[in-house]
Amino acid sequence: MISIIKVNAYGLNGLGSEAIELYLRLSLEHIDEVTHICILNACSHSGLITEARSIFDRIQMKTDRIIAVMVINNVVLCSIGLCF
Repeated sequence: MISIIKVNAYGLNGLGSEAIELYLRLSLEHIDEVTHICILNACSHSGLITEARSIFDRIQMKTDRIIAVMVINNVVLCSIGLCF
């Protein structure tokens, strides 16, 4: 749980690279839908478009919420000229 909070905190503060490092160190048993959403948002807040796409592609169980986050993040990034 603490790791998910850290991933989210890094993302909210524009520290997407640190969030990704932590995410990649998490064991699969600690990664769930919320973790995926936090890391995708962290990438979005940090402008890490390629990394977000790579992480999204590796998610095996893409729930409606995870897909919605990618769509919303893409719309936001496209509005400032950075599309997936």
